[in-house]
Amino acid sequence: MATANGAIESTKKTFHANASSGWWKVVLLLAAGCSWAAFSGCAGLTTNSNAKATPQEAVQISPANISFANVAAGHKATQIATLTNTGSEPVTITQVALSSEQFAAAGIATPLTIGPGQSTKFQVSYIGTTSGTASGTLSAMTAHGGGSTKVHLKGSSNNVASQLLLSATALNFGSVLVNGSSTQAVTLKNSGQTDIHVTQVSQTGAAFSVSGMAAPLTIAAGQSASVQAKFTPTTAGTSTGAISITSDAQNSPETVALSGTALAASYTMSLSPGSVNFGNVNTGSSTTQKVQVSNTGNSSVTVTKVTASGAGISVGGLAAPVTLQPSQSMSLNVQFAPTTSGATTGSVTVTNNDGVNAVAAVTGAGVQAGLSVTPASANFGSVVTGNTNSQTLQVKNSGTASLVISQAAVTGTGFSLNGMALPMTLTPGQSGNFNVQYAPQGAGNASGSIAIVSNAPNSPATVALSGTGVSGTFTISVVPSSLSFGSITDGTSTAQGFTVTNTGTSNVAISGMTATGAGYSIVSGAGAVTLSPNQSTSVSVQFAPTTAGSANGSVAILSNATGSASSVSLSGTGVAPSTPHAVALNWGASTSSVNGYNLYRSTVSGSAYVKVNSSLIGAVSYADSSVQSGQTYFYVATAVDASGNESVYSNEVSAVIP
Repeated sequence: MATANGAIESTKKTFHANASSGWWKVVLLLAAGCSWAAFSGCAGLTTNSNAKATPQEAVQISPANISFANVAAGHKATQIATLTNTGSEPVTITQVALSSEQFAAAGIATPLTIGPGQSTKFQVSYIGTTSGTASGTLSAMTAHGGGSTKVHLKGSSNNVASQLLLSATALNFGSVLVNGSSTQAVTLKNSGQTDIHVTQVSQTGAAFSVSGMAAPLTIAAGQSASVQAKFTPTTAGTSTGAISITSDAQNSPETVALSGTALAASYTMSLSPGSVNFGNVNTGSSTTQKVQVSNTGNSSVTVTKVTASGAGISVGGLAAPVTLQPSQSMSLNVQFAPTTSGATTGSVTVTNNDGVNAVAAVTGAGVQAGLSVTPASANFGSVVTGNTNSQTLQVKNSGTASLVISQAAVTGTGFSLNGMALPMTLTPGQSGNFNVQYAPQGAGNASGSIAIVSNAPNSPATVALSGTGVSGTFTISVVPSSLSFGSITDGTSTAQGFTVTNTGTSNVAISGMTATGAGYSIVSGAGAVTLSPNQSTSVSVQFAPTTAGSANGSVAILSNATGSASSVSLSGTGVAPSTPHAVALNWGASTSSVNGYNLYRSTVSGSAYVKVNSSLIGAVSYADSSVQSGQTYFYVATAVDASGNESVYSNEVSAVIP
């Protein structure tokens, strides 16, 4: 193996090693008031034991006669009476006496002292337990044994069933074109004091039909319902019929006679829709619907008159006379503007030059908004000064029309309102929430109110507010109270954290935090923050030593807290970094053809060599960085040809690692 030996010789002449050192830098991050009844003034309830007795005639009740007529059996009727002291001295009323059990008095609490010239109102009621009449007397007794003038009472009751009143007992549709139609409405009103139960609604006459009322139906006392009758003739001539309404009313059955005349013509004047229902409309407002007047015949027709009937119902938009050509239509504007609550029935009638009417029934109801507030009052209890407590209030539309809340005003020191965007509209049954806040300005009791203005009859609705301000405490706790970073290599860093918690009853304002001591700094949480009671904030502190040795420091917490922790102690040690080493090896190239070189290393001179490289080295140099401080290493090299033949070891070189 001459070639290999040649390579070896060359290697022996040139192989040497140099031990060089270097390092890598690694950074690691680590109320009191006066109360009274219905009379004015505040009068005492005690009298002087030597006071003279008030004369009987000094106490009077008016009116002198009270009558209750036609009260339904089992129902109650009430009237107002006035008790007056017409004398010159106070009078104490000990009893209001009634001679009959069918009469009762309410709204007056005895004993009651009335000053000279003062008076109070109370209620007198009569309950008709059976059919017939009753009588009795009413008087007031005084503490001195006297009494008022006697009031004579009379009452009468009956067991008469309710009656069903019809707005019309006959409907004449006049002249209607064949295959045309006309609709009219009849209102049924319960004029009695008991419910009426309608069990059947039927009609006779082939050209007539009934809609709008389905039996069975209950009409409450004083309430109304409506039924629509439609005349739709198919042949020319006069038609008659009737609507029969069967119920438990006294005058059942009630009958509405129907009549109309069908005319054959070359035109057909009709209204679409044939009936207009406005539903519920707010009293004081109005709404409009359109009705089309059409001529579906083959000749023109002239509209000579347009009229409307029914409370709050009007018509416009078409100025008569006007001619409708075949297949032409025009619009009518039907308006409903109720002024009172309740159902309304009416109609719109269009008359042509032949005297023929086209009628559309119109129905609607006036409705009104209602406002309820829950709760009716809000008590915030005890609240620390500087803090804010809130409660939620609900407003609800308890009426039958849309409720519009236009204003909400708050009075009282420390009270405020939010969450209510005004104006606010609530549909019937809908509710909304808003918040009332109490932020006491100082210690002591506070009171106020909210006035809610709306379109409801009880506007403005008032909510009473109350609360008590109490003094607060300002304390904090720091966990942990000290941070120990241990030994950290110079040029690297690590971080630890602590938590600051508000342990008082008032908000604590932390204006900032500062770190002192070599190598210490705050990496997060050093800014200003306000902590509410039991709230916490986290702070991260970094130790990055630049020199070896122990280092102490602290973090100062700047706040308005009193009598509590205000700093965190810091400790740590900087450690000098260790220096890594590498051995630089190079050799002369072989004079023969080789495929590469292998490098071997040992800690014993002349033996126990271990190959360093994992694959053949193509160059004539190599850096061994897998050495350790304080060791001595011995190196040899070999040459390898293309067939894999390896030469003997070269001369040995050594390297001492400091």
